[in-house]
Amino acid sequence: MHADRRRGPARVVQYYRSDTMPNLIYTARRFLPLVCYLVTGTAVTTVSQVIANKQFISDSVQALACAKYASTLAVSLSSAALAASPEKLITIPADTQKRKRRSMQRQLILVIGCIDVLAYAAFCTGFAYCDGAVATLVLAGGGQLFTAIMSKYILKKQLSQSQVLGVALVCIGLCIRGLGPLLSSSQASTPMDEDARQRLYIGLASLLFASIAYSLLGVIYQTLVSTGDDPPSHSDIMLQSSIIGLAAMAGYEVFHVLPKWRFLVTKPMQTSGTTAGLATFWLAAFGAVYNCHSYAAGMVFRSDGAQGVGIVNAMRGATVALVSHALFCSPVKPLQCLTTSSAASAATVTTGGIVWVQGSRPDQER
Repeated sequence: MHADRRRGPARVVQYYRSDTMPNLIYTARRFLPLVCYLVTGTAVTTVSQVIANKQFISDSVQALACAKYASTLAVSLSSAALAASPEKLITIPADTQKRKRRSMQRQLILVIGCIDVLAYAAFCTGFAYCDGAVATLVLAGGGQLFTAIMSKYILKKQLSQSQVLGVALVCIGLCIRGLGPLLSSSQASTPMDEDARQRLYIGLASLLFASIAYSLLGVIYQTLVSTGDDPPSHSDIMLQSSIIGLAAMAGYEVFHVLPKWRFLVTKPMQTSGTTAGLATFWLAAFGAVYNCHSYAAGMVFRSDGAQGVGIVNAMRGATVALVSHALFCSPVKPLQCLTTSSAASAATVTTGGIVWVQGSRPDQER
């Protein structure tokens, strides 16, 4: 609009910007990656438990691991094609320093891929022996503890007092939940038989190993995305590590599963009454949800680092306990039921997660 010159010069109007919108934007940017990681992680565990309950395939086939790496490779290749540019890790820079940095990045991704294969195989074993609710909480508790130790002594990061308090609350809550099954078993009228107790111990040991491996993987990932001014994208990392994982799983399937295909695959599918189409649907659903969770994890690594991933995993243990009780609790699945100890654990862990997030300093974010 043009000013009316007969009325003299236009008045100067001052606008005062409210702090409400910037605060809302900051809050959304601060919490959205954490919420996405929590929701998708809970969905991954829920779908995994559905597949485990259907028992249409033997646990030793590692079908979830195969679905994970195959779907991740497909999504990464699609992302690379849509980007219409070659992957940065494939090109060879002319600059000597960049060449050295690119070589170091490839080596770190190789290490990430190898550790991920071992960690996920151990987690699948623990998941099969302990069920989803206990497996998620034990993995989260060990992961939070080892991530805090590695971040302090390897990454040389300092935690604020609120973050230390948050980690302490999370560990207390997870100890309550982890000891719950053993204590309830010893006090029950029909105590856990020796075979079930041995399976539980093997599952807990597998989950402990997986938590150490995943904590180390998180620290290496954080180091990788911090290398130089042009770190590899999450798609680059997922593409390279999924190739490593799929190659390892292909070797496992050829030498271990194929010779026992009838016993490990055909017979369980016939017994459960599951068709090949339905089994494919559930494995594809798992792969889709897992990839959403993986990209949410990449956002959290960049915004909150390895400690943020660990604390959300701990909070996921609390949400999984509630979801598992609602969907899977039954007399034949007592570890999925919500008890006094698991409820207390959920409340303590959630409180610890909130305290830790509130204790994060804005100047630590990138």
